[in-house]
Amino acid sequence: MSFSEQVKNEVARIDIENDCCGWAELAALIRLDGSLEIVRKRLALKIVSQQAAVARKIYRLLKNRFNFLTKIMVRKAMYLKKDNYYIIKLPPQNGVKELLINCGLIKDNYELDYDIPQHLISKRCCQRAYIRGTFLGGGSLNDPGSSYHLEIWIHNYDYAQKFVEIVKEEFELKFKIRTRKDDYLLYLKSSEEIVKFLNIIGAHSALLEFENTRVLKEVRNQVNRIVNCETANLNKTVEAARRQVENIKLIENIKGLDSLSPSLQEIAKLRLDNPYISFKELGQLLKPTLSKSGVNHRLRRIDKLADKIKENRSLLN
Repeated sequence: MSFSEQVKNEVARIDIENDCCGWAELAALIRLDGSLEIVRKRLALKIVSQQAAVARKIYRLLKNRFNFLTKIMVRKAMYLKKDNYYIIKLPPQNGVKELLINCGLIKDNYELDYDIPQHLISKRCCQRAYIRGTFLGGGSLNDPGSSYHLEIWIHNYDYAQKFVEIVKEEFELKFKIRTRKDDYLLYLKSSEEIVKFLNIIGAHSALLEFENTRVLKEVRNQVNRIVNCETANLNKTVEAARRQVENIKLIENIKGLDSLSPSLQEIAKLRLDNPYISFKELGQLLKPTLSKSGVNHRLRRIDKLADKIKENRSLLN
């Protein structure tokens, strides 16, 4: 089971105590997964879901809570997807038009409505229910171990904009919108905002798992950064030490170490005897001891003398 399915299974099982929240969640589910049908010149409704838990939620809301005659069918998906999908049908009956108007799907004159009715989201609990229904209907969430990405597919731009505005105004979540063919993709990529979203819809177990994975991932990344940094510094130290040894040997072969001042002779011999120790360790071997900057200064003077020898040799050639 994917992490997205895990989240949906959890929130689909949340019991709804108030009818107002039931209407809000049902309205969002129908908006995302529903389609209108005309059967014998009367309105009917079909809702399709790929999640068994979500299909049961829709069925319970329509039949048990709002007492609609409801049918549910299971179909086997073809082609690439082999999983079942679930069809919930609301045949023509009294109250279907009122249901669709109350859910904000159509107006009284049967014109399609892409607004979110204020009466559905007037309370805080209803706002959470509506957002939960929207995620159940068209949302998905990547496993936090791979990447942080939550998205919701919406078919109408005006409705997508309205949803984004409400979520931003009420919960300070900033969804971004991207066009994908004829649909609109609402998405979050910030781990903090995804955690906040999971809390809003009531996915508390998934939230804890997400947070645990995020912490482990960040610790692992931090360790990798430290190791990479230390490896890079070590490589620089080794390369610098190799260059210093080559320069000292060049001076020794051309002019002899006796040509150097006593302080430079001392550091040169120590570097030849200890080619890969740090400046700090070199400084501690000197008597009296010398700081890292002092060691670095002496070795840079040796490098300059070696550069002059190389320059003179190139001119002779």
